[in-house]
Amino acid sequence: MCERCGKELDPVKDMWLTQGVSVISDGWSNVKNEPLINVIAQNSRGATFMYAEAFSGIEKTRVEIAKFLRQAIEEIGPSSVIQVVTDNAANCKAAGWETQKVAQTRFASHYILLKRLTECREALATTIVVNSWQEWVNKADEHTRGLANKVEDTIKDEHFWDDIVHILAVTKPVFYMVKFCDGEGSKMAKIYERMDNMIGEIKEDMTMRDNKFSMYYNKVEEIVLERWDKMTIPLYYLGFALNPKYYDKHYLAKLAPGGMKRNPPNKDREVIVGVLKAFEKISESEEEEKRLREQFGTFHMNKGIYSLAEIQADAVTMDAIDWWATYGAETPDLADVAKRILSQPISSSSAERNWSTYSHIHSIKRNRLNGPRADKLVYIHSNIRLLSRFSESYKVGPNKKWDINPESDHIECSSARLEEMVWENLDDEGVENERGKRKRIN
Repeated sequence: MCERCGKELDPVKDMWLTQGVSVISDGWSNVKNEPLINVIAQNSRGATFMYAEAFSGIEKTRVEIAKFLRQAIEEIGPSSVIQVVTDNAANCKAAGWETQKVAQTRFASHYILLKRLTECREALATTIVVNSWQEWVNKADEHTRGLANKVEDTIKDEHFWDDIVHILAVTKPVFYMVKFCDGEGSKMAKIYERMDNMIGEIKEDMTMRDNKFSMYYNKVEEIVLERWDKMTIPLYYLGFALNPKYYDKHYLAKLAPGGMKRNPPNKDREVIVGVLKAFEKISESEEEEKRLREQFGTFHMNKGIYSLAEIQADAVTMDAIDWWATYGAETPDLADVAKRILSQPISSSSAERNWSTYSHIHSIKRNRLNGPRADKLVYIHSNIRLLSRFSESYKVGPNKKWDINPESDHIECSSARLEEMVWENLDDEGVENERGKRKRIN
């Protein structure tokens, strides 16, 4: 079955040569508390599970992790690997692999908690006035009564609820940025603009509206920019600069969040410096680096075929990867780089979600599965799921998008799927849908 699945993955692997892949890795402990590390190869075609190896009895030092990742790179082919994405553990950093994962879990949980708290305000206010609450408080010991009184005072305090509203307004842009980074797919072309927009939205919420925390904007901006400086890499700038949409005159005519005027990537000094660094890193010779710079100039100055109105119009409506595949003949070297860079993810989310599948297969009921057998079952399940997304039945019919149907009884209707639903339905207009979905699942 594994061999058959591997052969069916050949069309996906063929795209690794033209689009390149990101090697994504993450660690986990199975039901036997054995440490495992997995390897995912991902580009615009999706996340292909390769294998997971046990690290029992092996200290996860920078040397061992680097050796493990080099093994994956050699198997894929060094020329096809664009980047390696891990979590932000110190040993991963020390191994020499640059981390790009947003530190998100704690922030997201806090935002979700505050969001849910505002929805429960009426119910909480009702709870503290019913007779059963008063009877429980009267029968409780002195310490518990003190806590109960604090709860009542907090629920009745209008300033407390106002603070929550203002905090949510400030943190909402950050939450949506975290949500964006946590998702799967090719995000390299969008992350720089999304970060700029996030800062503008925070500024808008804190300084252009009636927000009681407006005096803290400069400090908030400093913290956000410090985080951006810590996580950004030259590929983010290059992805932004190679997205043809961001040169469109109609796009540039609209003000960015915060009332800022938009500039094309070639007029942003920070972006150009990042682009030059990226060209230097990915070029195998000075001649190739020079060609890329020259072809980048042809592209952003709309020379040659790029001056045609219909091609400029398609830059807005077409996917950026498809646009380069269709119109990149004028600058073949740059087009090849663009297709590879724009196809890459920006976080290790796919590797983390893979552990959810692993936990369902190597569960408490199946705790006697040995490592190789569990690895093969995860390989088959994960990659058959990936292949199913390319079929016509996935797009239309009764099994349309079966793996994201909240009423489905497949493995994806698990904690991983519930987590994704939390991300998707925390929009202001999506709260009722979230409640309905949870009822159906429960």
